Amino acid sequence: MGAATFQPRVLAALAAALCALFAASLLLTGMGGREAEGLASGANSHSNSAVGHLAFYDLLRGSGYRTVRAEDRPLEAVGETGVLILAEPAGSLTSDENRNKLSTAGRILLVLPKWTVRPGERRKDWIGQAELASPLRVQSALSAAVSGGDIIRTKPPASYTKTIAAADPTVQGDIQLIKGSNLTPLISTPDGILLGELRQGSRRTLVLADPDPIENHGIGKGANAAFARDVIAALLDGRNRTLVFDETIHGFRRSPPNLLKFLYEFPLNLVLAQIVVAVALLLWAAMGRFGAPLPAPRRLDAGRHALIGNAAALVDYAGHHAAILQRYIAMTLQDAGRALRAPAGLEGAALTAWLAKASEARGIDPKPLAGLSDNPAAGFRNLASLLAAAQALHHWRKDLPHGTPRRLDDH
Repeated sequence: MGAATFQPRVLAALAAALCALFAASLLLTGMGGREAEGLASGANSHSNSAVGHLAFYDLLRGSGYRTVRAEDRPLEAVGETGVLILAEPAGSLTSDENRNKLSTAGRILLVLPKWTVRPGERRKDWIGQAELASPLRVQSALSAAVSGGDIIRTKPPASYTKTIAAADPTVQGDIQLIKGSNLTPLISTPDGILLGELRQGSRRTLVLADPDPIENHGIGKGANAAFARDVIAALLDGRNRTLVFDETIHGFRRSPPNLLKFLYEFPLNLVLAQIVVAVALLLWAAMGRFGAPLPAPRRLDAGRHALIGNAAALVDYAGHHAAILQRYIAMTLQDAGRALRAPAGLEGAALTAWLAKASEARGIDPKPLAGLSDNPAAGFRNLASLLAAAQALHHWRKDLPHGTPRRLDDH
């Protein structure tokens, strides 16, 4: 077969690039559709501030009603039989989305806004300042649902005119009412309508002019809790309907479920971090280095010198240095005796003495043999002296065949 089309390094780089692109697509997909947060201290069912509706929401749930918050596609949560609660819209209801809600939902409770608040400095979920909303803002929310009508604020009445069974609300300060609209009064005063109804075929829309009785600061006063339940009961007609608090009108937006979004939340964000690190390591491993790659060292070099070096390393690793040096000294003496034709049978001190005389006869200093006369290498007490004796004997043996010492640089 021919050579490979791509080198392994090129294949690794391509694989790393594909992994990086795939990881980037996951990141970009997961980053989409982030949740939008409304005002924590505003008039919504998440808020526990004075103007919030959390107590109203919990009251309805505690009363046994199916109550949900909608932060995405509220009409789907309402369905055909549910009740859409638009409680104090933070913005205008004139957008196409909100107009579609008002014209589509079969049961609607619209609570008009009354207060403009600023978050507190110490706690952002509490209000720091509240003032009456401009009549123009309240009028805009009313006009999106009904024809005509003006917003007035006046002193609370001594009693209310009611066409439904409902407790009397308690409002401190001026009460907000609707005057001159096409609403049918359900709870009213001589000055205007507190709770009115608009019927369009089978559709019903209830408008509560003043939100104080259902807000956190007022729902616990007088009979306001009972009043809030009675208003809801008027929309249910004795049926078990789902109550949907539309929180998109307060700026809360939750995108449809996105599995990749969970990668940014604990503990799956740890998996995401591991993926990023793995891709980074893969890219690093596939990157080219500077210069030509260094050749890998050979396990065992060939040749005589390598063989000797490996043998010496093994001997050194074994640690029997003294025994090996003693053996070397004995073998060197035997080899010198054969070279000089020493009488047969000479060993030990006798052989050393004969070699000393032969060395003198050839004009070679027999000093290296002086300490070996009795028992070769036995008299050396430490490894250093034994090594020095072996080196001296080695040089003596090299000079022996020539009869005179060789050149110094050969020793």
